[in-house]
Amino acid sequence: MYERLYHSIPDVPAYLERLQVPAPVKLDKSYLDTLIYAHQCRIPFENLDVCAYHRPISLGIPDIFDKVIVSRRGGYCFELNALFTQLLKDLGYHATACMCRILRNKAFTPPILHRGIIVESEGRQYFCDVGYGGPAAPGSVLIEDHATTCFGSGQYHVSRTDDYWWTLSRTTSSGLLELVMQFYTMPQENVDFVAMNDYCSQNPNSIFTQKLFLNVRTGDGAAHILGTVFTLEKGADTLTRNITDCSEFLDIAHTYFDLHCLDGFNLPPEDARVR
Repeated sequence: MYERLYHSIPDVPAYLERLQVPAPVKLDKSYLDTLIYAHQCRIPFENLDVCAYHRPISLGIPDIFDKVIVSRRGGYCFELNALFTQLLKDLGYHATACMCRILRNKAFTPPILHRGIIVESEGRQYFCDVGYGGPAAPGSVLIEDHATTCFGSGQYHVSRTDDYWWTLSRTTSSGLLELVMQFYTMPQENVDFVAMNDYCSQNPNSIFTQKLFLNVRTGDGAAHILGTVFTLEKGADTLTRNITDCSEFLDIAHTYFDLHCLDGFNLPPEDARVR
């Protein structure tokens, strides 16, 4: 019943071509970081199937591959991190799934509704994520108490929360410390995320059924869509504008997110975008 969740990547060279990354010479942290950054730049986080098309989300590796690599779409965490974990395994990395809870912008303890990745490389463990629509680290983050991993001017911090959980935070551009998420390192099976995926993609209380989310990293910033608001971060500058109609959305999706296979797309009804 769940066999497709565990299939190998159908075409690893095609995946690497989509990322515009050459085959590995050495499976180390440097190559891992190259893969993560390329993934965040070239494969967008997006929930169009959930919010706009109302399609079921399959977690079968061949199905995700067909959507993301063959049809050049994006996806959300249960798709992107599942596919990327399998790519890492097929390349030869020791990679496992982990469960996470998103802490950013929350004043309460949220449910576990995010899938992350733990990679063991050169005797150390790293947290990786190519399926988070927020400020994800552009590379692998060292899992050690009070460890800080720097990416240019960006800093991501890991601290032990208790006997089970680790907390990931970051230093913002304004110098503030911001909580991002919690995760634990016990390996999870792919099947463990089926129920979470069903909730996030179908339940009316899920944020993904309520609003459009699109995010992609760029060479000098990032592009985002939240509901009908488009934001372009370029260096220290931020441009924000409201999307007024379907034609404008499709133009932005093509230009900034490299999404071209959106036949039949319509903006969700207004009442679905403002809950």
